[in-house]
Amino acid sequence: MAVFTTNGMFILDEIHTDKQSFHNVIGGGGMFAMLGASVICADPKISKKLKWIVDRGSDFPDFVTGQIDTWQTGAVYRDNKSRLTTRAWNLYGDNDLRQFKYLSEKKRIDVEDWIEEFGLQEVSEIPIFHLLCAHDRAISILDELQKLGSSENKVFVWEPIPDFCDEAHATQIHQVVNRQDRIIISPNAEEGARLFGLKEPVSLQECVELLQKFDHFIADHNMCVLRCGKLGSLALGTRSSQGRRQIVHLPAYHSLSPSKVIDPTGGGNTFLGGFSLGFLFSKGDLTIASICGNTAAAVAIEQLGVPQRQGSKWNGLTFEERLNNYIELHKLPYSKKSVLDTLTSSGW
Repeated sequence: MAVFTTNGMFILDEIHTDKQSFHNVIGGGGMFAMLGASVICADPKISKKLKWIVDRGSDFPDFVTGQIDTWQTGAVYRDNKSRLTTRAWNLYGDNDLRQFKYLSEKKRIDVEDWIEEFGLQEVSEIPIFHLLCAHDRAISILDELQKLGSSENKVFVWEPIPDFCDEAHATQIHQVVNRQDRIIISPNAEEGARLFGLKEPVSLQECVELLQKFDHFIADHNMCVLRCGKLGSLALGTRSSQGRRQIVHLPAYHSLSPSKVIDPTGGGNTFLGGFSLGFLFSKGDLTIASICGNTAAAVAIEQLGVPQRQGSKWNGLTFEERLNNYIELHKLPYSKKSVLDTLTSSGW
């Protein structure tokens, strides 16, 4: 049985800076989410339950397939020699300049694609989904799963498309996060601020104030996770019977070792993959989920592109070693054993 999937596309990136260029860089928000989930799943019997679709065109490099295979996920390769792999062009410059455009036709992933590749029964049983899309597609996916009679008891971790995180689309986003579905909306801090017509927060206090704006923006049973870059993550829980919501802050893994951050691209998506698996395995514990998210994100940002996996080690460290480092460096009130026991007690 599959435990996690994404509708995010697999993309081959072309990256340009003022000094150098890189080609065939593995990318795409969905890919990074699956990477984050696989970092948490040390047991290959579980990681094989991370089901996702990788569309390979006629130009798909063999070494990329080999790299994905080392993650030991349940990747389903969908080959089409009559088209090119989805490719994108990225330009990075001074003052956080980023320009982006697609170089080839996009190949979207929707509910019918999951059913075709995984089977109706498998899709109906997946407990947690990563959605990376605009509000209209999110509604379409949720409605389609509801028609299958399979949306109840599922959790949807939703990244709204950045371009639509603004006041002009706030009403549509509000509509999505006030459905009966269990939704965890997760913009980054800059996107979340734009949604309310605010400037990007630059301090933890400003991030907390921004998170609190989601208190009455989302339904009582839904949640928000704000990804705050080097300031870490902030999670807003469901509303309790006393009318309060839990707020959980966890520091970024490399906040005390910023020199180890080589390229932050994909860090937020990877966070959400780790967060999703942590949330599932801990049966909804926002702190454990956030620990998993921040630990997974560190793996993604230590190099350009994706990390190297050898055996159970990611860039030379296992998940358990990273978890222990994170807890000790940031003096978190947890032990490695307590977190691992929580993650392994779920039965997955």
